[in-house]
Parts: sequence; structure tokens; C-alpha cells
Amino acid sequence: MNYRNLLHKIVVIPLVIAVSVLLGCGETMEIDRASFSGRVVDETGNPVAGLALVIMPCDVDDDGTDIAVYEAKTTDTGHFSITGIYPGQAHLMLVPEYQDGLPLELEHQLLSFKIGVSTYYPKDLSPDPCTQDLFFIAPGARIENVAVTVRLRMRIRAKIVLTDGTPLANKTVDINIRTFDLHSGNVVGGVQGSRQTDAQGYFVQYVDENRATGYRVSVEYNGLCATSEDFVLKVGERREDLILKLTGTLK
Repeated sequence: MNYRNLLHKIVVIPLVIAVSVLLGCGETMEIDRASFSGRVVDETGNPVAGLALVIMPCDVDDDGTDIAVYEAKTTDTGHFSITGIYPGQAHLMLVPEYQDGLPLELEHQLLSFKIGVSTYYPKDLSPDPCTQDLFFIAPGARIENVAVTVRLRMRIRAKIVLTDGTPLANKTVDINIRTFDLHSGNVVGGVQGSRQTDAQGYFVQYVDENRATGYRVSVEYNGLCATSEDFVLKVGERREDLILKLTGTLK
């Protein structure tokens, strides 16, 4: 099964779908669809509104067609309801919003969901979500009161300014974010690439860590550079107030 372009192939299934299979005697058999409903909250128990969830069936053949998934958005109270689900093994995940045809970064991370007495802890989608923490949907099942817990993804939001404090607005900059172990001080990873600043000079980089980690952020634009002091993000934290002042004068 090819999941490389999964997020670009999402098909919202109508509420009632009748699938008939011709039998030898000319009779038809209708597949009994299921429903899945519940509520999404954050780690403190507050409802999360406007979050898009998807149930992806995993008992399907790889016949080269689009993967049918079932989507719903949470209400202001965090509730959601998904109907018309094809029974079998399935995977629950979050999907991003789209802007100008491109997916936006996910703001939340799915931590767990509870069905009855069973709790599931989804992991990363790569390489194949249908190998990770699946649950079974029986034909005609009415799965209710599902408790889904999410949290905001960790991120670094930095503002780039010139020496006089003017924001470097709507420019493409090179970034280098190093991560280092808090005990040894050794560099253990990082992110490099180009980012576009907004009208206020900000760029955002999301990070996903399962432990407290140290960070050092460097940026470069037209030969001008800036590097932050080392700082620490604990799991679930965000750094929103980082200011990087470029040294030198633009030519």
C-alpha cells in the first residue's frame, strides 16, 4: 500500500454508502457500516475545537486506487462524529488544514485515544501508519465516547531584525537549528534549510522531541548572521519570543 501521497488523497466519505456485491443467485448483500464518535481534549482537559481527525481503514487491497478515509472536525466543545465507516482494522490520525492547495503544519500532536477500557498510543505515520497501534471496527459497530487527548506541538518562533530593530519582513533566510543533549552537551541533531519570514519578520520551526532538549538557532541572510543563546525546551513547551538580530548592514 502506497502512503506517500496519503494526505493529498483524502476523500470525505458520504454519510450513508451502500456497497452491493452480486451473488450467484442474483441477490445483493449490503456491508454494514460503523460509526465512531467522542471528544478531543488537551492534556489539561480543555476541549480542542476545529481539529480534523481521520480514520483510515487498513484492511484494503493495494489496487492502485485512492485510499478512502473518513474525516470529521471537532466542534467548539471538542466533540466529533464519523459515520459510514467500512469495518475492519483501522488507524486514527490528525490531518492538516490546506492553504492555497498546500498542507499547513499540524498544530497538535495526537497523544492517545481511549475506546472503552483500551487505550492506544499512535506513533509517527512513517513509513506505514497501518503497522502502528491499530484498532478493530466491527460491522455495524457504534463506537461512542472515545476520549482523544492531544497537545500542541513543540515549536520555535523567532523574529529576525536588523541592527536598528527593523523586522526582516517577507524574506527567505537560511536557518540552522542545532539540538544538543543536556547531560553531555553533545550535538545530537538539528534542522537546516530555508524559511520565509512573515510581515513581522517571524518564522516558525516545529520540533518533535520526547525529552527536554537544548537548542541553538542560527540564521543567515545576504551575508548577515545571527545566533541565539542556548536554551532548553521541555516536552510540550514552545519558545515564542526568540529575537535574532543580524549583525552588519544590508547592501
